Amino acid sequence: MRRFHFVSFILLLLLALAWVAAASPEAPHLVVISIDGLVPEYYVRPDRLGLHIPNLRKLTREGAYAEGVIGVYPTVTYPSHTALVTGAKPADHGIIANSIFDDPSKPPKRWWYWESSYIKTDTLWAAARRSGLSVASLFWPVTVGADQIDWNIPEIWDPFADPVFSARVLQEHATPGLLDEILKSQNRSLKGYQHTDESAVTAAVYVIERYKPNLLLVHLIDLDHTHHEEGPYSGPAFEMVEREDADVGRILDAIKRAGIEPSTTVAVVSDHGFMRVDKEFNPSVLLVREGLIRLNERGRVVSWEAALHNSGGSAAVYLKKSQDQAVYERVRALFETYTKGPEAPLRQILTREELRQLGANPSAALFLEPAAHFAIGDRLRGPVVEMAREKRRGKHGYLPERPEMYASLILWGRGVRPRARLELVRMTDVAPTLAQVLSIKFQPPDYSRPLTALLTEAPPTENNK
Repeated sequence: MRRFHFVSFILLLLLALAWVAAASPEAPHLVVISIDGLVPEYYVRPDRLGLHIPNLRKLTREGAYAEGVIGVYPTVTYPSHTALVTGAKPADHGIIANSIFDDPSKPPKRWWYWESSYIKTDTLWAAARRSGLSVASLFWPVTVGADQIDWNIPEIWDPFADPVFSARVLQEHATPGLLDEILKSQNRSLKGYQHTDESAVTAAVYVIERYKPNLLLVHLIDLDHTHHEEGPYSGPAFEMVEREDADVGRILDAIKRAGIEPSTTVAVVSDHGFMRVDKEFNPSVLLVREGLIRLNERGRVVSWEAALHNSGGSAAVYLKKSQDQAVYERVRALFETYTKGPEAPLRQILTREELRQLGANPSAALFLEPAAHFAIGDRLRGPVVEMAREKRRGKHGYLPERPEMYASLILWGRGVRPRARLELVRMTDVAPTLAQVLSIKFQPPDYSRPLTALLTEAPPTENNK
């Protein structure tokens, strides 16, 4: 019996030491702050834009940054956030759009790629856990059910609720007890709780100070919403980016209070840039006129041979019968007409082969890429081209090589080369870079490489190539 108690004591001691090691200032800590829709010019040229962003200025002055990040196609939130944590393109990691394509002739499900089970490649959180590190994620896309995350409040909502960001849904999918802990620390109740930057940053501050996770992912969304409604480089957008800067400051202060600043690396990233939109092009109106979509008297789809799935400003074209070459040629010829001339609403039509080369949606027959300041609209009836509607002044989703779509990357702290700068980097190289910061064994695709020019000499690690 005495020997049993001694062995039990030793096991408990070892577990305690492991927990202390993970939370100690000596262990690596990485805080990844995604500011959805952050345009790199905001931190590269803040004086020109008249921006008061002291925290982002501090990070770029003392750390390293890229002047632009070439993302994945389409440049929308869920494929991009998954690329940031996998180093993979959408065709490889499995998140090919924000939402799952609904058969337009059936009642809509409005389901997004919320569940982590959709991801087909290695993730930073899985690699961190394999290395014995602790992980927290707050409102990061595609994390529902990610059991490798110790403290998780995933991004998810009820598309049929009002408001859609239902506290009940968040509570249902969050780590048991975590949301209650955070709310209790703020003397708040669950009633009315929603995903806002305030709630995300408050949660991040609490988790940093209470648990000191080795890897923390947090997703801020308010700038993206402002860009969509008012457009990038607008007065409201500038006000919002200054608020986001203050949020970054709150997280930096929490890192300092937690006593882990010497062992912490901070990464500020974004998923895409933004383009100001003046006009909308409604391709589904053309599909209806061509008889490829048939409507009933109430304007609802009853049958279809080709249909659109919007991804921000661009759109995938799906065929009811994916290998129907006759329909494919009809659709392609129909839209080719709208690529010609100086006022053409389409910049180009991407074929399956071009999508394959981009690592984009393998299920789409075509992708419609709008011209500058055009977006793909969602009307089934009405004008083919119209002025952009109110509160729809900014879009993304376009080809990642377009400068307006460049995303952001700033690194600061442990392991970061001070005052290092790169002009353009690829989003698929971000995850292996972050894995190298944590010295974890990570398995990205062959085309992903760590951005060593932004890092100091890393300690020996099995990670990357």
